[in-house]
Amino acid sequence: MSDLKIRPISDALARKAMDELNENDKFTVEELEAIRIWLQQSKHIRGRNDDQFLVNFLRACKHSIQRVKEKMDIYYSIRTVLPEVMANRDPLDPFIRKVIQMGVSVPLPKTVNPDDPKIMLIRGNAFDGDVCDFPDILKIFTMIGDIQFRDDDQLVICGETAIIDLGSSPSSHFFNFNISFLKKAAILNQQGCPLRQKGFHFINTPKGFDIVINVFKSLMTEKNRGKTIISHGSSLASLHKYFPKSILPEEYGGELGPVQQFVDEWEQRLIDNREYLIHDQSLGVDESKRISTNPIAEEKDLFGTVGSFRKLELD
Repeated sequence: MSDLKIRPISDALARKAMDELNENDKFTVEELEAIRIWLQQSKHIRGRNDDQFLVNFLRACKHSIQRVKEKMDIYYSIRTVLPEVMANRDPLDPFIRKVIQMGVSVPLPKTVNPDDPKIMLIRGNAFDGDVCDFPDILKIFTMIGDIQFRDDDQLVICGETAIIDLGSSPSSHFFNFNISFLKKAAILNQQGCPLRQKGFHFINTPKGFDIVINVFKSLMTEKNRGKTIISHGSSLASLHKYFPKSILPEEYGGELGPVQQFVDEWEQRLIDNREYLIHDQSLGVDESKRISTNPIAEEKDLFGTVGSFRKLELD
């Protein structure tokens, strides 16, 4: 890949990409050319086509050109029908900055091994429903995810595991949105997201959590239902069986220091990438120029009537 503008990766990540993602340097130039030709022919898509972005998409789709086409079309189509998430992504906007500072979504910097999945900490008790709504939280989540997807080769190649701390979150927070939005968000974060989710670990689960987890599972694709989903109750000892103290913040019995330092670091990182994030607001689809079938318009429940989501299980 020496002729491409792509970051070099470590030997550990290169082995992982070859063994698990079907990566072969001999074919990457041809693969990128095929994707670019498809993008040129798909005049409805306004998307990025730089080498690094397209290689990251290839890795996310295990170097299947067909899966890249399907996922990328959904990636841009679903973003277009979620303006409450994809519009106004300015990290210096006072309201957006306040939501960032809540620190609901907090990427953790370390893993035990260099080819382990990266870790995203999601803190339900940091969500103040009097200040913002769930779409605002998802907006920050996607802003962080866009920067991670661009910059973090370990995340792209090895995937991500989520630690979801429900803390003292009132159950009303989990239902502070309509089901139509929730389904769109599920498509965005599964079929349309190029980041591969490896598992979900819940901690500090409240009473009635079974209801939440059943809703959570019902919105997953069949493939994602097979991922690791573990509830640790309130037991840090149970959490530490999967995540040693060396890679956790001090609030979770770890040695990394307080969560707030990572919240602050990501606030600054989003500000540093303000131009990139604002530019991404202009990306999406123009349905008037589409020749192919819209992969989400057939899903009638996204537009007010009942439909099936099974068509979208592309993986």
